[in-house]
Amino acid sequence: MHSALKPLLRAALFYLLSVLAIAGVLVAGGYLVDAVKGAVGARDRLAQLAAVQERLARYRYDEGAALQARLATARELPLAALDERIRGVSGELAAYKADESGELAALLRAGPDRYAMQLAARYQARLQHALLLQELGYLQGLRGQLLALQSRAAAAGELARLHTQHRSAYDRVIRKRQEIAQLDWIDARRMAYPWARGPRLDRLAAELSQLTAENNRVAAAWRAQAQALQRMRTVPVLAAFALDERQLDRVLAPLEEQVAAARAAVSAHWLTRIAEPFRQVLPLACGILAMAIAGRAAVRAAFYFVLAPLVTRGPALRLQRQGGAGPAGQAVEVLAPSAVSQPVRLGPDQELLVLPAYLQGAPVGAARSTRWLIKGRPWASLTSGMALLTCVRTASPGETVVLSASDDGLSEIALLRVPAGQALAIQPRALIGLVAQRDGPIDIRWQWRLASLHAWLTLQLRFFVIRGPLTLAVQGKRGVRLQAAQGTQSIRQSATLGFSTGVAYSTVRSEPFLPYLRGQAPLLHDCFGGDGVYLYDETPEAGKRRGRVGRGLEGLTDALLKLVGY
Repeated sequence: MHSALKPLLRAALFYLLSVLAIAGVLVAGGYLVDAVKGAVGARDRLAQLAAVQERLARYRYDEGAALQARLATARELPLAALDERIRGVSGELAAYKADESGELAALLRAGPDRYAMQLAARYQARLQHALLLQELGYLQGLRGQLLALQSRAAAAGELARLHTQHRSAYDRVIRKRQEIAQLDWIDARRMAYPWARGPRLDRLAAELSQLTAENNRVAAAWRAQAQALQRMRTVPVLAAFALDERQLDRVLAPLEEQVAAARAAVSAHWLTRIAEPFRQVLPLACGILAMAIAGRAAVRAAFYFVLAPLVTRGPALRLQRQGGAGPAGQAVEVLAPSAVSQPVRLGPDQELLVLPAYLQGAPVGAARSTRWLIKGRPWASLTSGMALLTCVRTASPGETVVLSASDDGLSEIALLRVPAGQALAIQPRALIGLVAQRDGPIDIRWQWRLASLHAWLTLQLRFFVIRGPLTLAVQGKRGVRLQAAQGTQSIRQSATLGFSTGVAYSTVRSEPFLPYLRGQAPLLHDCFGGDGVYLYDETPEAGKRRGRVGRGLEGLTDALLKLVGY
């Protein structure tokens, strides 16, 4: 009983599931958009910090080099000029105001667009302050060294003056002693006893004592000055200025931490973890693709311009040296043109061997059985696919058996008569059945052609040959066409279904080159000459897969099967 609620419930369930699916897509899309924005923002922040870091590195190098150049010339300045420089640097340091506000405050103050510029300006000011401190310290060292050098020069002059005074005092002592030594022997004896001296001798003794004391005082002052000057000579000379890189590194350490944190945030993002492996192998993948495209073009060019002309100039391939006509001059002919379904009338002494999938209808009284293999040719029967056939024998003449492809709407079937003395090389995939004499021999076999360049280049080393008298049921896409072999027309290899064994089979290069390079045309076309016929498929590519993967796998399988004749 039909329910009126069932369509309503089905529609309600459909719309409910649709709403849930749409909501799920919107939620997932929102999460994905947020994730992309977060990844892009993290990368933008890292790019800004990296740009600031690179800018500060250049600023540090330039300012450091300028400072070294200035301080190299400062070693030659006089004390007054050094004092002037020191006052200037001290004034710049006094004017410096450190910006200790946090990163968020700087971002809010400068805005997202000017944040990088503001951050670079802050660290440039800090670097400039650190460099000014180093410059001030070195200038003060130079000033101390210059004062020490000036003090040493003054001390040397004082030592020379004391030396002169000492020589003068010593000479006066020597002259006074010489004067005393010129006294007679009585006054000399009296000089030894103070109680025996007179006023003149007391004066001489007092003058000698005074000169000796003056000489000793000057000599002591000279020795003290000499020791002081010796100590001044041990004052170390100030070395050339060198930047304190560790101090500058400490100034930039917070920025380095910010860059490391930003880089870690980018690396930890799940989109980065997914995209980074692809980014690393992308150049290699592009290189491999370029090599594959170039290699494919090079191989195709070599086949087209070198190998194909070499093969096409070779002798044609023949499966049978004699002519294709039978004893009565008969040739392979079409009994019934291709059609979607094909009626077959069997004589009283004939039987039909057909693949089960193509047997559409048969008389009720017809005898049916399974023919496992064709009698006398088991190996050729098994390898060609003509195995497990359905054998149909009609009870009376004129009864019709209908053949049709049950699972392929594009397949059409034609009936060909192969008279006695004739043989046909045919693709096993095209043969779906045959009509032969009851219990008569059926001559089917494989023929190898390993010495032919045409066979090797077309990857067709063996051929499936059927000899008459027989009637063959042959299928093809949208029909099967039979044509006389005149050697004036070429045909696609994929369309070729078979040919008389007496014809000269050869290959010609397809023209022009560009369709072959693009994969739109094969390298070689088949060409048939001499006495005989060939048959071909109307639309050989119909129903085949067009995808890249499917075409590649299917092409590989077809090439391997074609190599052994399928």
